[in-house]
Amino acid sequence: MKLLRLFRLFPFLLLLALAKPALACSVCAVASEEARYAYYFTTGLLTFLPLFMIGGIVYYVAKKYR
Repeated sequence: MKLLRLFRLFPFLLLLALAKPALACSVCAVASEEARYAYYFTTGLLTFLPLFMIGGIVYYVAKKYR
């Protein structure tokens, strides 16, 4: 039974052993100010977008049931 468990675990262990380290994305060390501001803008947008969507749904439901 332990041998069967080891055979099931082997592919996962093999993937872990062959994995290469991830390198930093190319946008993080950008030299252009224009690209840096675009990176910050999209980061802010994607951070607050779920909050705005939830707020919109709450506003719609509250307005509908008044």
